[in-house]
Amino acid sequence: MESRLAHEDMPLFVYGTLCFEEVLRALLRRVPYSEPAALAGWRAAALARRPYPGLVPAPGGLARGRLLRGLTPEECAVLDAFEGAEYTMRAVAVDGGRAARTYVWRGGDVLAEDWDAERYAERVIAAYGR
Repeated sequence: MESRLAHEDMPLFVYGTLCFEEVLRALLRRVPYSEPAALAGWRAAALARRPYPGLVPAPGGLARGRLLRGLTPEECAVLDAFEGAEYTMRAVAVDGGRAARTYVWRGGDVLAEDWDAERYAERVIAAYGR
């Protein structure tokens, strides 16, 4: 299966679990170059019964995350599989105009509150270091 990212020169905007080096290292066996970024008009929403967030439209919102650069086609395929079918790939403009791609949530169970990265780190991230 061809990756949704494989032929894109644009960086990948990540906003949830893929912001954690432990997760990237577990998935890709390395931590790609990244830099801080933000996406206006969106939020990383908490999802019912899931430890990870979903990026959803939010007028006036701001999703903070990172831009991953230099992903190989193989790594893109791994990230596609990790994100799964409940996410769709979308072109976005971060930080007021820089082109990027991101995974947008298209599933249900979106909660009113934003995803809590600190809570995720406390409850889940330790498992990636084992």
